[in-house]
Amino acid sequence: MAGQVEFNPGEELSRRTFMHKGALIAGALAAFWVGLPAAPASARTCPKLIKEGRDLLAKTKLVKAEKDKAKALIDESEKLHDGGDHGESMKKIKEALALLKKK
Repeated sequence: MAGQVEFNPGEELSRRTFMHKGALIAGALAAFWVGLPAAPASARTCPKLIKEGRDLLAKTKLVKAEKDKAKALIDESEKLHDGGDHGESMKKIKEALALLKKK
């Protein structure tokens, strides 16, 4: 038949494989680009939360032992942030804020 393209089974399989690999690569790139802004966002959030923690620490009426623990967590969070470990920094500052915000 004129105008029709025939594919043999082996050729179709390689086309499907190519399309499948292309979809996998596109998915991986999409995941990378979606996750990329998360690190800088976390890096910008740490200082705000650290400041909030220090402000709360100045106003809190916690007992000295709890204040000392909160201050140590805030200091550790800041040190981790400065070292680039934003995930651990966020964990420490959230722990400190929870301690400072409890009634």
